[in-house]
Amino acid sequence: MNILVYKNYTVNDHSKWYNDRTDEGDIQNSYTQMEELSVASAEAYVQDLDEIKVFRGTADNIRDVFKVNFYEIYDLWKEGHNILYADLDVLFMKKVQYFDQFDKFSMFGLTQPSWTTDDHYNLDFENFFNCGIRYYPKDMDQSIWDLGIEMVENWNPDRWDSEQVIYNAMMFAQNIKLGDVLKPWMAYQVLHGGEEDYHHNKINLSDARAIHFHGSRHCDSRLETMQRLRVST
Repeated sequence: MNILVYKNYTVNDHSKWYNDRTDEGDIQNSYTQMEELSVASAEAYVQDLDEIKVFRGTADNIRDVFKVNFYEIYDLWKEGHNILYADLDVLFMKKVQYFDQFDKFSMFGLTQPSWTTDDHYNLDFENFFNCGIRYYPKDMDQSIWDLGIEMVENWNPDRWDSEQVIYNAMMFAQNIKLGDVLKPWMAYQVLHGGEEDYHHNKINLSDARAIHFHGSRHCDSRLETMQRLRVST
């Protein structure tokens, strides 16, 4: 089956994101509204989609959610499915095909900054991809999962995006070529809004088929943008 998965966990401690979000407001409500928008857009535009699954639960903090969801997706993959993962703050804007288009674990858009180093894992990424949209083909190599598991079990506690470092390590361990995966129209990044995003993505917003709104940067305003764009399509 071709399955799109999300995660929407209730998080008790909001201090362990990229900054302290304790006073940001009702984050859970904002993400639940994002979920409704994202699911509806996926049903409209993601091609050859058989099922949508939302992993739910309660966790102490978002970093624990990252760890748990890694294994939730792994267990689902072992059942023999192609899996597309999307964060709740993703809108699919036009018809887009992920399933059966890639034979390796893939992500599609650079994050910002678009490079990083990690002393904990002794890694240096010249091209650092955002992990908000990921594709796991059913026949991806088990060794790539094994690498991810080893890194999850040796989690870097000093950065909030250790998950993203791990997924980049997995992707590039496949001897993948940048041109095989860098497809910004499949994972357009709304980082600031306006001209800066054009320069980052190298394409116009109007050409995006999927947009990641980075709700961890003030989710209320990002939700409003999602609602506005969804209504306009």
